[in-house]
Amino acid sequence: MLNSIVKKIFLTIVGIFVLVMFIQLVLQNFFLEDIYSNMKISKIEKSFEQLCEDYNNHKWTGAQLNQEAMDYQNENGASILILNENDEVLNESFFKGFNYITIRDSGGKELKIIIDFLIDEEGNFRNLNNKIKDGESIEVIGMSIKGTNFIDPLEIKKMNTSLVSDEGYATWDELYKKNPHDIVEISGEVIARNFVVRDQGVLSYQQEKLFNEVKRYLIEKSENPQNVKEIFKEGSYEFTEEYSGLLIVVLAKKVVGADGNSTYAFSLFTLENIHDAFQILNGYYYYIFIFQLALVLVLVYFYSKWITNPLIKLIDSAKSISELNFTKRTDISTNDELSILSDSLNNISNNLSTAIEKLESSNEQLAIEAIKKAENEERMRNLLASLSHEFKTPLGIISGFLEIISDGVYEKEPEYYINVISDEIDKLNGLVLETIELSELETGSYKLNVSEFEIKPFIEVLMSKFEKQFEDKSMSFELGIEDRIVIGDISKIEQVMINILSNGVRYSPNGERIEVTSELQKDNLYVYIRNYGVLIDSKDLDKIWDRFYRAEKSRNRSLGGSGLGLTIVKNILELHESDYSVKNINNGVEFYFSLKMKY
Repeated sequence: MLNSIVKKIFLTIVGIFVLVMFIQLVLQNFFLEDIYSNMKISKIEKSFEQLCEDYNNHKWTGAQLNQEAMDYQNENGASILILNENDEVLNESFFKGFNYITIRDSGGKELKIIIDFLIDEEGNFRNLNNKIKDGESIEVIGMSIKGTNFIDPLEIKKMNTSLVSDEGYATWDELYKKNPHDIVEISGEVIARNFVVRDQGVLSYQQEKLFNEVKRYLIEKSENPQNVKEIFKEGSYEFTEEYSGLLIVVLAKKVVGADGNSTYAFSLFTLENIHDAFQILNGYYYYIFIFQLALVLVLVYFYSKWITNPLIKLIDSAKSISELNFTKRTDISTNDELSILSDSLNNISNNLSTAIEKLESSNEQLAIEAIKKAENEERMRNLLASLSHEFKTPLGIISGFLEIISDGVYEKEPEYYINVISDEIDKLNGLVLETIELSELETGSYKLNVSEFEIKPFIEVLMSKFEKQFEDKSMSFELGIEDRIVIGDISKIEQVMINILSNGVRYSPNGERIEVTSELQKDNLYVYIRNYGVLIDSKDLDKIWDRFYRAEKSRNRSLGGSGLGLTIVKNILELHESDYSVKNINNGVEFYFSLKMKY
């Protein structure tokens, strides 16, 4: 067996060399980016910690603190904002990076009004009709930024025009209304304007991004103080900005002085995408082609030995899973596809075991009620029977392909079989996770995280995620959604929409369209999703909500999905007490469900 693998590898040495080159480029494109990201984060974190330590030792105030904060920002490309215990800003220079105007009221007091919501990247007014001129009299309603003479405006009135900050009002209920004493209403004459040319695009908006994060901190401080403690305990958090794709990193530090007073420092920076820069370096590797060829020849010899033993372990583990024996584990740490396969098989064993344990636990909890217990036992039998059927084909493929690779009796490259096995494992793992989720929904152990949200922007953002799929099938889509606030678990409603839309795209012919509309009925908003060019057999309409039921009779796995999607949709909608159904319409299919509205 070993000799056959070695022979196969040496006969295809040219192909292996190409693979090595490919792996090297992949490492360059992914691994080096991670090193860069980790080094940048580490450097800024150390600089941030040092600044906080120096501040605590030297007790900087006023101009000195502003200068140190500006030096930190210039050296690290990271914004920083420092607050005291009373939420007062200590480094007022932070706001120099904002667009603002200075006004003088009737008493001679000068105040600065942040107007970023009116200014574009070139430092010009987005709408010339809203231009604020020197010497013009204006009225401002906004929130005073403690410790500074800056005001975060909610509304600016001039002449017969009212300029409203949508972002300000977006946090009105959470922040402003809880601090009514900080709301100011002033009027005065514009005496100066400070505009910023943001020549670095989205990267130059770090000040504004950090200010928004600090406002979220202030909201959390009043609503969920425990979450705030966790933020300072962790020291940092990060997220990917949806519209730019940039990774945003936020550092947070609580500095306790010798006098017992606390100061809170926040810093924000972005990690840009450097993938294109590394792509240019790819040409360099042609110059070391000869060296890599020699290296590959050596590695091939060890590869043949290295791959055989893990394959035997994987075959044994796959056979155990196919026999529903989840006790065996594979311990392969080769840091490659085989290691991924090993981890995936272990995850499947864990998830299957967990799923069965949860089903059994659910039955035990419902043992008091004889009828419910009988129903759950029947549900478990049906689910296990369905799982056995669904698992039979992929597990057979995995076991068979592993034996083919181990015996060396195959017609294609080993990587082909490994990739197919990896795909099948991913499908099995997804099926297990959906089974666990369905179990939680059906047994009532899942609790909805209900909140109020605007349905129109929610669906608009959601539909944008399907643009690529629409484009691939030359499909069009139409939106007609009421601008209403509804009540529900937003993550679960998103899951409902994705399942229904995915089915619509999957089964509709090329060139057709999908419509998403809404209708008000008493206290409910009904959402309708229609796809055209295909009908569901009338006898299948009531059965499509059943687990593992596919109206596509061939049970084609590439078209039919896992068979659990609409069952999960049904359970989510029932938890929302939603009115839902599906029906055939003229040359199409219509799904609909209802959500309670806020009044």
